[in-house]
Amino acid sequence: MANSPTQLPPGVSGASIHQPDRPAAAAGWRRLLPHAHWLLLLPLLLDLGYSYVQHLNVPHDGDMASHVLPRENIRWVLQDPFALKVLLENQYYSGPNRYFAFATLYHYMRNVPLWLQAFVDPIYSTYMACAMAKTFVQALLIALLAYYASERFAPTARGLLIAALLCTPFFQTAGFHDDIGIIDRSITYTIFYALPLGMLLVYFLPFYRQFLAVRRTPVSAVWQVVLPFLAVVLALHGPLIPAVAGLLSSALLSYLWLSRFRELRGAGQALAASAWQAVKAMPWGVVAQFGFLILLCAYSLYIGTHNAENVTTYTLAQRYEKLWQGIPNVLGNSWAFPLLLLAALLNVVLVAVRFRTRHDAGAGRILKAAQWLLALSVLYLVLLPLGGYREVRPFIMRRDTIMPVTLCLVYLFATSGLYLLYRLPNKLKFGYLTLVVALAWFYSAHDRSNLLENNCEVAAMRTIAASPEPTVHLEADCSIMNWGTITDPRFSEEQGKMLHYWNITRVEKRFYH
Repeated sequence: MANSPTQLPPGVSGASIHQPDRPAAAAGWRRLLPHAHWLLLLPLLLDLGYSYVQHLNVPHDGDMASHVLPRENIRWVLQDPFALKVLLENQYYSGPNRYFAFATLYHYMRNVPLWLQAFVDPIYSTYMACAMAKTFVQALLIALLAYYASERFAPTARGLLIAALLCTPFFQTAGFHDDIGIIDRSITYTIFYALPLGMLLVYFLPFYRQFLAVRRTPVSAVWQVVLPFLAVVLALHGPLIPAVAGLLSSALLSYLWLSRFRELRGAGQALAASAWQAVKAMPWGVVAQFGFLILLCAYSLYIGTHNAENVTTYTLAQRYEKLWQGIPNVLGNSWAFPLLLLAALLNVVLVAVRFRTRHDAGAGRILKAAQWLLALSVLYLVLLPLGGYREVRPFIMRRDTIMPVTLCLVYLFATSGLYLLYRLPNKLKFGYLTLVVALAWFYSAHDRSNLLENNCEVAAMRTIAASPEPTVHLEADCSIMNWGTITDPRFSEEQGKMLHYWNITRVEKRFYH
């Protein structure tokens, strides 16, 4: 007997059984669409991963061994964190106001490579430790700049990720590194310059959120306790921080007073009364925190005048002359810095045009930030010669000394760029986005590293480790933890001690080229 056909419910056709539930599928895509911005993490992580590989293949710098061993003059700093010998005995030695920078490098490079040797060989562990530190500082700075840029206008996860994408191309590991490098090829310079600037951005976070962010929150009790300790670390960490922190703290106090003063004058109060009432209205908890930081920075600047490495053969007038001569080097060596400056200023001009026509509050906040930061950048550059002179910076201005200005420009580009991407009319947005992508491609395309760069140094270390001789002659013409080749084995003592400490050699050895 033949099987009878399956009976379908009334109103249901056979074809409809095999059709997908289109409304349900569409609803599923609509639920996922609001979270699509998380895909922006992919290019960020890919770029950060590539940066790690770049950092991993950079040869060791010539200052690391003397700092990590450490050399006798570095030991003086490590034994006197607050430079009391300078204050009480008028002594001079290297970097007396940089204890936390020296201590960070010392402890990190003496311990992390040894921990990593549980997973990798001793030689690789030293490069891996350097790459991890530099990649961490890079990620920290990008995240903080993106937070500041997006919180000013678009405090959402999507705004944060877009701002991070706008900041990322300017972090040059190769390419334009010598012009606008933020993360230095040297682990020593990274810890002395980029790391404390990241910590300074952390320090100002609670104040930014209280006075400048869209969603304002007061400084918490936890921050009130942490900030004085962080102020001590900052003031004695790196050569740039005392000046930069002092300028930013003074500027924010001035901004708070000036804002209140203008409100009172606008209400019709007399000039003197408005000025005094504005002083009385200052948040004195914040004034105390900034006052403590400024006092510490002033102490650090004084201690820094006893740095034995300072060159005193040039007068202040001659240093300003060299600063003036250095401006063409910064602006003319490549397109890196001029293009960043031009892009940031063009964005600010576009925001100003929109503010003039729409009086948008977000545009007003960006323009005010641009005015203050550009003025502070100029003032910082004018004050640079007061910090002394070093032969390694013949014109005073170099990528490391202008790093605060570079970070200000990156921030201005990111926050104004984010605003324009949100607020430009659709007919203009595509053209602007095309320009932004072209700019990112220009910087990213130039950031190409030689990923075999440290192969010669690695091979030389293996030769030293394998040789039975106490003094090893190297055929390879490349530096080993030095700023050049070593032709006299007596000058390889520090490097030999570090190779032994890191378990690369079984006994201390010396070498020469």
